[in-house]
Amino acid sequence: INPALIIIMVPIITAATSSVDPLVMIHYGTYVSALSVFFLVLSTSLPACILFVITLSIGEAIWSPRLYDYTTTVAPEGREGTYMALSSAPLFLAKLPVGVISGVLLQRYCPEHLEEGEERHSKTMWLIIGLMSISSPLLITFFWSYISGGERGAGQSNPATRISNGERVMRDDDDMYFQNEEDDDSYQ
Repeated sequence: INPALIIIMVPIITAATSSVDPLVMIHYGTYVSALSVFFLVLSTSLPACILFVITLSIGEAIWSPRLYDYTTTVAPEGREGTYMALSSAPLFLAKLPVGVISGVLLQRYCPEHLEEGEERHSKTMWLIIGLMSISSPLLITFFWSYISGGERGAGQSNPATRISNGERVMRDDDDMYFQNEEDDDSYQ
């Protein structure tokens, strides 16, 4: 379900929201992705699992392409590759602790073998995962003015916001690639 939805939805959502600041879309997408887990807190039935995957896929389709968009707009000229690699670092670095935490949670709340009278508490496990997941968008909300550049540079706006508003953001060396219209006779 997830790969099919991503292939279909990413181009549609990206086109429909092209005028929205990438950072805003990342923020909204993280909320949708994080909230998807709470379907499994309510029920661990097959329909709840399907709703979880669909909602998670929608959230991913909202934030994922805009993360790359945002990363390339804030990267200095010639450093885009480094910034793209660094933007993926948290996903890579999270793999080890996520593996350990998921093993501990599964062992504690959904053991493979049950003793007589024991039962699994998978909804509790998903509640813990949901609370951990929702922490990211909540922290983004809490630190929004700093993340979006509000307190960092009075008078300076976020390049991603300026680009999404249709403004041409010039870099220091853009003049060697883009001729000034006044200097080029072909514009007349």
